[in-house]
Amino acid sequence: MIIGKMFPLEKVGIKKQTYPNSLGADVLFSMSGRCAIYSCLLDIRPNDNRRVAYVPAYTCETVLDCYKKAGYKCRFYDIDPEGLKPRFIEENLDGVSVFSLCGYYGFSTYDSGFLKICKDRNILILQDITHTPFEPNPMSDYLAGSLRKWMGVACGGIAVKRSASFSIALIPADMEYLEGRYNFLNSVEENAHGADQTDDDKSRTLFWENELELRRKFDSFGSDQLSRSILEYFPYDRMIAKRRENYRCILTHLERQEGWKLIFPDLIGQATPSHLSVYADNREDFRHHLESAGIGSTVYWPVPPMIDDIEAYPGAKEIYSHICSIQIDQRYDVDEMRELASSLNDYNR
Repeated sequence: MIIGKMFPLEKVGIKKQTYPNSLGADVLFSMSGRCAIYSCLLDIRPNDNRRVAYVPAYTCETVLDCYKKAGYKCRFYDIDPEGLKPRFIEENLDGVSVFSLCGYYGFSTYDSGFLKICKDRNILILQDITHTPFEPNPMSDYLAGSLRKWMGVACGGIAVKRSASFSIALIPADMEYLEGRYNFLNSVEENAHGADQTDDDKSRTLFWENELELRRKFDSFGSDQLSRSILEYFPYDRMIAKRRENYRCILTHLERQEGWKLIFPDLIGQATPSHLSVYADNREDFRHHLESAGIGSTVYWPVPPMIDDIEAYPGAKEIYSHICSIQIDQRYDVDEMRELASSLNDYNR
């Protein structure tokens, strides 16, 4: 596979970075993104009598599980497929106590003016930074997310309280999960330079066994020391520059978009792409075409079971039906990006 392998375990860097400890007054390192979100909600809940959250209809079910487990009722806002822009409705804020804010795939396209409305209504803003870890909004009260989509780390969760200390303490990381997670990362490292698809499949099996176990028992679990060291010493500036360079390379070499289209055709502002995300008319055919060229892709996400009627959110329904994402991260160089562009150009030729 040219593009699409999972991250092996990162080495600890040589220089401590200001990120992520500079994100707020109190930064907790947690076992996963959902553990981070749940921990923030546990901190909010004692002083929250309403416990109603305004959350995106395009999201992962693990995010919604956090709100459900913390005793929150979810009210959804739709997402415009054009640039993944949230469709906020001010009237739907009545009774809401927590607003879930997020960007997608490294791009923040939401209207910051709506955050001011939330602040005026004394609604707390919990920003999910999993897709936009380097663009925290200054109006957010809490930040939470995972860096596992950005590097190879066992525990990638970060929970941040911007202007005060957390009232809760994280519980120790689950040792069974940690053992499984490190077994998976080690298997990826062992297969990193091989071409045997069977080995890749074994790594993915280990990943999903571990992932599904976490979904069954996630809590306010903390991180392990190795993961924390990786996150504190990782060369973020180099990674950001490389991802932006790779995205620009793709844009430069694309000649046509037939049967598919880029969601973000421009590298706007300070965006740091997590993936190259596209809409495909026939997604399975499109993904098969890429796979035949040695390029893996991922679909984030299926419709969460918590959304009873996806028809009520036509934008999100369209996204769920056609989106797929391709890695363009710091492991790849311009040669791989040219090959990716060539495969995209060849689709339906």
